[in-house]
Amino acid sequence: MKSTQKKAAFVLILMLSAAFLFTIPVYAATQENSEGLPLDKNGDMEITEDELVPEILSYLTEKYINGNDNAAYDQDLADAAYIYANWDGKPKTVTDTKGQEITLYRPLRNIAVMNSETLETMRSLGLDEDMVSGVGKYTLADEVFFPEYSDKENIGSVWSPDYEKIISLSPDAVFLYADFMEETADEIQEKIQSMNPSIKVFRFDMYYPSTYINETKLLGAVIDKEDEAEKLTGFYNEQMNAIDSAYENIPKDERTRVYFESWDDYKSAANGSGYNEKINLAGGVSIFEDATPEYPIVNPEEILVKNPDVIVKLIGSGELAFGGYEDNNTEKAQEVYEMLTNRAGWQNLNAVKDEHVYILSNDIFGGPEYVIGTLYLAKWMYPEELKDVDPTAVHQEYISEFQHLDFDVNNNGVFVWSGNQ
Repeated sequence: MKSTQKKAAFVLILMLSAAFLFTIPVYAATQENSEGLPLDKNGDMEITEDELVPEILSYLTEKYINGNDNAAYDQDLADAAYIYANWDGKPKTVTDTKGQEITLYRPLRNIAVMNSETLETMRSLGLDEDMVSGVGKYTLADEVFFPEYSDKENIGSVWSPDYEKIISLSPDAVFLYADFMEETADEIQEKIQSMNPSIKVFRFDMYYPSTYINETKLLGAVIDKEDEAEKLTGFYNEQMNAIDSAYENIPKDERTRVYFESWDDYKSAANGSGYNEKINLAGGVSIFEDATPEYPIVNPEEILVKNPDVIVKLIGSGELAFGGYEDNNTEKAQEVYEMLTNRAGWQNLNAVKDEHVYILSNDIFGGPEYVIGTLYLAKWMYPEELKDVDPTAVHQEYISEFQHLDFDVNNNGVFVWSGNQ
């Protein structure tokens, strides 16, 4: 067959088979992951047109010309076609947050995800939920935010992984934390791969603001969602650029001074903490930035002396485990607000007198949604500079466009609260 005829014939074959050959197929069970490409008959680590065309022709002939509805459509054919179309017919080497370079010889089609931050980002990138066979226990417990994963297998947590369950799922890959509880995560990876060396283990954190953009791009490459990763990071950069513009010309010693308190009373934020990083991103300065350790328990009298411009109290865990996506009860938020403003001596604080005391849910301040909480924080500190920015609208865009959830943040959940509500 002449070259042009061959190409024309192959294009026709691709058009006929595109509906089922060029998507990642999901199977109830996967075959053993060998270190080689499917249908690479000469072993040169490249699937060529000459190797793939006869297999596709054979399948199409048997099914559509001979009318055999039971014609064999196997994983090798599906994977080879996918690799040819999406990876230029060659293995794909990707990198995770730990710097591990992992070579894929087949597309991932059955994965287990231990940390919800990575799963949330995968959903932002449009990952097919059917590819996920197992999730962490905390994902299963969060039925409002992760409803589609409520029937997945429970693989435990980084504190207590269920190794037998993980191995029984025969996943192509397992995703767990990179730097969070690093030594424990190292042990989990070693244990999984000692039980089944064919399982790829990817390490991503997906919640540090300083690394989230890069991690998203790396994750997008792993699951073949590079374009979607560009869209998501563009969304994040848009919000960060808006925040930066509000305070970029203000010297640090003149920026808004913030007293930030976690759900534990008088536990604040200093250099090295994630909270302090987000305060800085929002254009503020923690009044306990120079304290030690990273999350210091502070002396209440020091708050009175430092007299912050803005006060932010975090809810969502410990004794303040309410609000967020799970809870519509604003009465508890009001109780916390009144508790704060009625503390001894606080009536003399600038933040209290100016009604700049705010309740913030960790649901939008931790994990991938840090961008939303940071946007609220920035607007509280620089309302005039950010008067055209609507954090609630940004939140809704994230939920609808990236998380694909039918959830109205205006009428459901408790994410922020202040004395003006």
